[in-house]
Amino acid sequence: MLHLWVGLVLKVVPFRRIPGVFASRQFDAPTEAETQSRHTLSGRQTELIDFIRRAIQRAGRVSPWKNRCLVSSLAGRCMLRRRNIPSQISLGILKGADGRAIAHSWLTSGEIEIVEKSGDHTEMYRF
Repeated sequence: MLHLWVGLVLKVVPFRRIPGVFASRQFDAPTEAETQSRHTLSGRQTELIDFIRRAIQRAGRVSPWKNRCLVSSLAGRCMLRRRNIPSQISLGILKGADGRAIAHSWLTSGEIEIVEKSGDHTEMYRF
């Protein structure tokens, strides 16, 4: 259901406002020490992240949206934020063989990729 909700939000809310809507509010403007501590997750958090990653992958297979990686990343962010687990969404591009830009979104928490980067995308924006 969260995949459907996020997809509908993307259709209604202007894209420039999406980072504000899905921001990880409890972790705004991190200091250097906070950035380092984000990579340290407890065993319970790691288990929850793995559970969320599998749920996002299952939902992504049946998602009706064209931009599955962005929808999955935003839905995953909501699930992690609800559990007070820090995460980072990255938006990037890759130049395809035909010269066209291919956009992609991926979600990480610590060193764990929840929505995989899958490719050599150049990160353009992170929140």
